[in-house]
Amino acid sequence: MKNSNRDSFIRQQSSLRKSEKSNGCYMNRCDDYSTGGTTAKPVESYPMNGGDGPTSYSHNSHYQGEGVNVSKQLISEAISSNVSLEHLSSVETYHIADLGCSVGPNTFSVVQNIMGAVEHKLLGLGSSSNILDFQVSFNDHVSNDFNTLFASLPSKGRRYFAAGVPGSFHGRLFPKASLHFVHSSYAVHWLSQVPYEVKDATSPAWNKGKVFSIGAKPEVEEAYSAQFAKDMEVFLQARAEEVAVGGLMALTLPYTKGPVFVEQALFYRLFHILELALNDMADKGRLDEVKVSSFNLPIYIPSMQEIQKMVERNGSFTIQKMQPLTSAAKGFSSRLDARQCSMIVRAPMEGIMSQYFGSETIDEIFEKYVEIAELNSDFVAQSAALTEDLFVLLQRKA
Repeated sequence: MKNSNRDSFIRQQSSLRKSEKSNGCYMNRCDDYSTGGTTAKPVESYPMNGGDGPTSYSHNSHYQGEGVNVSKQLISEAISSNVSLEHLSSVETYHIADLGCSVGPNTFSVVQNIMGAVEHKLLGLGSSSNILDFQVSFNDHVSNDFNTLFASLPSKGRRYFAAGVPGSFHGRLFPKASLHFVHSSYAVHWLSQVPYEVKDATSPAWNKGKVFSIGAKPEVEEAYSAQFAKDMEVFLQARAEEVAVGGLMALTLPYTKGPVFVEQALFYRLFHILELALNDMADKGRLDEVKVSSFNLPIYIPSMQEIQKMVERNGSFTIQKMQPLTSAAKGFSSRLDARQCSMIVRAPMEGIMSQYFGSETIDEIFEKYVEIAELNSDFVAQSAALTEDLFVLLQRKA
């Protein structure tokens, strides 16, 4: 970057930090959240693409759907092994919450599976499932497309009461001890904010030319890891307040066994192509170089050890299971063409990128993405899809 451009960039960064300090957020749209009745800093809002169109999350969440399908059996086993009749008989309404539900069929599939496992447990113990009502709370940011979500609720055979709970899960959402089963898939690795350091040209952690921490220098990794630790501390403390004694929480999220392994994963390779596309457009003057240099995604891929350490530090949950997910869908990536790759990235990321680069640039960015993905088809096809996801089952201690 030329000195004049760098000076301009630093001035813009100074202005941005002042704005962040006064507004409490990096993006324009934020959700206020509270913990224990105390108002905390707003959280950046990252809604998936709503609606039912070709770029919607509903039509481009097959990867997540594969992971959800693999975790179903583990959830059923968890309920069979860890939910007692005594626990079930103590409540009239079994309350399920899906955190980061977004839109589309995956959340409904999860809910149906949890309910079926609970009903099976009751029947196996000689009890009638008719005596138990189910309340399902679908949670996501206030900017989530709840209209589409509830318009697509199953119309036949739905045996639960449904409610939307808008707000960030980086804070309290429900009354104390009111939840019996909490589920969240492919959501808790989203940060409440991009670490400030990685956007600051004067910081050793400035992440110029990259969009997240994988493959970046150690200072960037440390900044992302520290932000994830802060967010998980708040997340676990909030759930400790909300989950009843004996209640379960099932989390599915990508994880890493180290740089060599994570760089083989599908999600890394898809986002690396996004890096290439953004930098190519900046080099050709199609995007502002300053903006590209400071753009980072609010996601962090933790290790299994990081998750375990955070749960143990919180102290409110027992780790009942923590295991990698494997699937017959390991060939998922080999079935993707360049256009499908672009849609997998566009569906969750378009909102962030529109706010940052402007909505008028999005089509061109993802056309460039398709162009580069076609040139790197083997790079995508040879990735290890769904072999780097983690299933975590926690139970609330007494």
